[in-house]
Amino acid sequence: LVAPAHTSTMQNRILKKYKANLEAGEPIAAVVPDRVFRNEDLDATHEHTFYQVEGVYVARGVTVGNLIATLSSFLQEYYGKEIEVRTNPFYFPFTEPSFELSMKNPFSDDANDWIELVGCGMIHPNVLRAADIDPNEYTGFAWGLGIDRLVMMKYGIEDVRHFESAKLDFFRQF
Repeated sequence: LVAPAHTSTMQNRILKKYKANLEAGEPIAAVVPDRVFRNEDLDATHEHTFYQVEGVYVARGVTVGNLIATLSSFLQEYYGKEIEVRTNPFYFPFTEPSFELSMKNPFSDDANDWIELVGCGMIHPNVLRAADIDPNEYTGFAWGLGIDRLVMMKYGIEDVRHFESAKLDFFRQF
């Protein structure tokens, strides 16, 4: 009954629910959307209530390279163009190592226009253990990103507050 600040709370449920996939030689692969709530000051790029999507993938031999390739492929498919990405070390309690994945703004000519878009990392061994999955046998990655920010960039929306504004002229564009 607590308003979630992120979708990472779903990792354990996903891992437990689909653990049989691993035993059958199949990966655990899931995407979970949810509404999340943050103690944020509102501005054009930050909202206290927004939609986030969590991705989880677990199998044998999963690496950071798989994580970055998966996210890069998704972003390129979503935006319909080549996307340059980079990672910076970060801290998230459910992943180790953890990263913030940034992408060069695909709609800007400014070489320094990078946008932090995705929190991600390798699923922490303790998270796997809590779901009765052996971290010596299986590894995986998880990521979370704000759906609103993806849409803002794709359609050139300058202010995230438009989504909750109830302004019909904004919504009629779509």
